[in-house]
Amino acid sequence: MAATHKKSAAVQPVQANQAPLEEEIQKLAYELYCLCGYEHGHDLEHWAEAERRVLERVEGRSKR
Repeated sequence: MAATHKKSAAVQPVQANQAPLEEEIQKLAYELYCLCGYEHGHDLEHWAEAERRVLERVEGRSKR
């Protein structure tokens, strides 16, 4: 019997505008890391905050 591969709902193709957003989030997360004194162990916090800020800005721009 041949195995079938189903795509998970969480796995979606990368959209054209996702790559620049992810890069912007990555850069901002690194800036937050620097601003916090290069203290390790807060990468998820920095990423989440950067993601929140970038998406808030993008969504705000698209609602105008």
